[in-house]
Amino acid sequence: MLTKPTPRFVAIQSSYWACYCCIISFSSVYLLDQGFSNAQVGLVISLGGLLSALLQPRVSQAADRLRKLSLRLFCAGVAGIALVASAGLLCLPGKLPQLVLYGSLVVLVQLLMPLCSALGMACLNLGYRLNFGLARGAGSMAFGIFSAACGRLVLWLGAWSVAAAMLVMQAVLFAAILSFRFQTPAPGFTPPEPKPEAAPEQTSRQAPQQNSQAFLRAYPHMGFVLLASCLVFISHNLLNTFEFQIVQHLGGDSGSMGTVLFLQSILELPVMFGFSWLLTKAGSRVWTRLSGVGFFLHAFGSWLAPTIGVLCAVQIFEMNGYALFAIASIYYINETVAEDRRVEGQSWFTMATTLGSVLSGLFGGNLLDLAGVPALLGMATLTGGAGMVLFWFFLRPPKQAKGGNA
Repeated sequence: MLTKPTPRFVAIQSSYWACYCCIISFSSVYLLDQGFSNAQVGLVISLGGLLSALLQPRVSQAADRLRKLSLRLFCAGVAGIALVASAGLLCLPGKLPQLVLYGSLVVLVQLLMPLCSALGMACLNLGYRLNFGLARGAGSMAFGIFSAACGRLVLWLGAWSVAAAMLVMQAVLFAAILSFRFQTPAPGFTPPEPKPEAAPEQTSRQAPQQNSQAFLRAYPHMGFVLLASCLVFISHNLLNTFEFQIVQHLGGDSGSMGTVLFLQSILELPVMFGFSWLLTKAGSRVWTRLSGVGFFLHAFGSWLAPTIGVLCAVQIFEMNGYALFAIASIYYINETVAEDRRVEGQSWFTMATTLGSVLSGLFGGNLLDLAGVPALLGMATLTGGAGMVLFWFFLRPPKQAKGGNA
């Protein structure tokens, strides 16, 4: 039986988001120091994200159909591979090894995101008292603390310290996942009545339907919601992947970048810690819908910011943007998608946001080299606004929506 599930899941979320901070947010700092250009940094992130997006459905389907290997051990296996790749960054110099290893880490950290979320939801679905919002908020706090710490470490020790920090946190994540052990329902938990099994002829007809097209047919609005998720994450990742270049444009350094990312993360905490209370006021669909407004305002405010101080103030829109989306979208899938396809549903959202990362990396670095930071921020505002509009129309309450549920 799993004891103290919330503290254990806090450890998973905290170490995961510390790893994400090092790998994604400090990618420009580390890779520019290794001799890569802005366009090459964007290419590493985009190719890694593309491979991750292609692997997401297969990995999630494998996780949904685990037999001999538990979801916990499956997650630990992926984290273990990332741990080895992190060690390789410190041991194997040269642009080609660094390119391959860093690209692998970009893939692995994004594959782990839906798996860790599904691990928490599996625990909840077995009746354990796990505060998902609190754990996810702790992840944001860890992201913020690590952002500030890594920014200072780079100033004091150089960019290699990013790889060292990455290795330490990958080891912590691996250990935290292994400690999250549960196989049976919580004491006193009564599982819901199983649904009647389909007749043999129905089962044989439905078996081939368990694929991507069947998933989107089963949830008609989901394609538009996923497109909106992709667009807002293009906006989000243009800001975060190239935050170093943005603060440099305004006269800052890696320390300033760490401060901006720290503020982002701290401002997310009230929403994440209080999300259980928010769910008593409105459903996850409403909060996912409103998150699009926050993504747009964050990008638009960053575009208009004339100084580092104003850029710091603009981070307040992280509260009703990414902070809302990060948890609301997970609950939305858990409430909307059938139990045997929830990991697949979580993976679809992660695949859409990963595609946003791919496109932002692919175009962001080239846009920086060709037209500079203002053009980059203009593109972030445009994509954020488009995603906001799609969320607003396709996440309306079911009684107002046309053509079925999403």
